[in-house]
Amino acid sequence: MELNQWVDELFEVFDEDKDGQINRSEFVELIDVLLQDKGIRMCETIFNQFDKNHSNSISKDELKDMVIDLAL
Repeated sequence: MELNQWVDELFEVFDEDKDGQINRSEFVELIDVLLQDKGIRMCETIFNQFDKNHSNSISKDELKDMVIDLAL
């Protein structure tokens, strides 16, 4: 599967309120799935690292950066 397609699918699943952003609670669920046991312990640090504009949400571009850095 191509990276952009994978990110689009992840975003669709985890943007539960369909507002075009991954909020903090949605992010916790995403990290839990991607990193499993390690995810919850690292979630706050990772969220802050990838919320580059400090909007307290993750945009699709920020999610793409996260997937590239963490999952590939």
